[in-house]
Amino acid sequence: MTALGTGAPHAPLESKLRLADEPSLIVLAKHPPTTSLEGHHVNNLEAAAGKAELTGQVRSFLTWLGEGRRLTQTGRIGLADARHLVELLGTGDKIDPEVYGQVHKTRSSEELPYLTRIVEWLKAARLARVTGTRLVPVKKNAALADKPFDLVLAMLAAYPGLGRSLFPRNTWRQSVVGDEFTDIGPELLTRLLVSQGPCPVAGLEQVAFDMIAVRYRLDRLSEQQMNMLRKTIGVDVTIAIAALGILGVAAVDREDGTAGLTDLGRCAIGRLRGMAQPGDPVLRVRITLRDVGDPPVWRQLLIPAAYTLARVHRVIQAAMGWEDCHMHAFQIGKTSYGPDPDGELGFADETKTRLADVVRVRTRIGYEYDFGDGWEHELLVEAHAVAEAGQTYPACIAGEGACPPEDSGGAYGFEELKEILAGPPGADRDEMRKWAGSHYDPARFDLAAANAAVAAV
Repeated sequence: MTALGTGAPHAPLESKLRLADEPSLIVLAKHPPTTSLEGHHVNNLEAAAGKAELTGQVRSFLTWLGEGRRLTQTGRIGLADARHLVELLGTGDKIDPEVYGQVHKTRSSEELPYLTRIVEWLKAARLARVTGTRLVPVKKNAALADKPFDLVLAMLAAYPGLGRSLFPRNTWRQSVVGDEFTDIGPELLTRLLVSQGPCPVAGLEQVAFDMIAVRYRLDRLSEQQMNMLRKTIGVDVTIAIAALGILGVAAVDREDGTAGLTDLGRCAIGRLRGMAQPGDPVLRVRITLRDVGDPPVWRQLLIPAAYTLARVHRVIQAAMGWEDCHMHAFQIGKTSYGPDPDGELGFADETKTRLADVVRVRTRIGYEYDFGDGWEHELLVEAHAVAEAGQTYPACIAGEGACPPEDSGGAYGFEELKEILAGPPGADRDEMRKWAGSHYDPARFDLAAANAAVAAV
């Protein structure tokens, strides 16, 4: 099954990709070493960052914090200060709430979830810290309060670390999403990043559920327990997306049940992940798994030219579907590049070599994965262009064929495996089906999944 990038977000780029008559050099522009931006687009981003609800709350909180404030013996903001902050920041927390005609006295700022999340987010972003019984600002980051875009970058970078504070927990409720948020948080951002238009929140809930299902044994849960788990995951994903909304990086439509990244969000995620920015050189590269056919296995990618070979390796692994559990090496001309921590293999350092430094259009690169099975890949640089605003790089724009299972014996072993799987029923086929996975199909290629995988690199 061949999946082509027709109608994909990068389709407009295809008309601008160039196959030169002569191999052409890829020239990398020099960007300033800071996160400062230029031009009208930058002013819009700074304005959007400044208007975000959370950045306003953070700046007001830091102004209130001054040189520092005393905390309670349990390390919490005192109740008197909390009352003031709830009003100052407009957190929406209810102090001394009335429930069914009875007033429940608030005894600790810990009972104010929105204020608590703001404080914990500040600490995670290294804008404030606890020293002894005082909460004090981190002076080296104080200037961020006057730089809205950089402030959003700092808060977004800290987002995956909010698993303990972002989600409600008590004696009756735990948060598996919170426990795994270091991984789930970045994956939610990736899915939003690669989504074409608004993304159904239900789909994001499924992403979180699938990640949890890999980590926990859910087969023993009763139907009632499974329904409760899904409901809890749904609530927590909604909380996670709402947090991105108040940071200004996502727009949430509660009526339609969708969420999507804002221009601010796309730019911020791209910056944090070192993705190509508008105007940066991008290469179209076709990766073919050698000696494998019926169907052939190949991928077509858009890769930033500034990526090191070490990062290109990770892109290849994600696009192909490998698990990155074996050695690898690039062969470019007479030079081999790869990981060589002990200096015994004679590899050049892949972490210090950029793709643009060693290729031109029409350059062919060798890439071997798993020196035991000997999976040989050919990378052909087909064309080059420049990154466009609103696009995501790297990207997988086409491909065919499923990645062979790990440790399947190289090209010969893979052909034998395919023959057994396609053969008549029997003990051998049952054994190989169990080993390869009941859903494994050598002809299956999921373009959306491959694109999401490479976008996370």
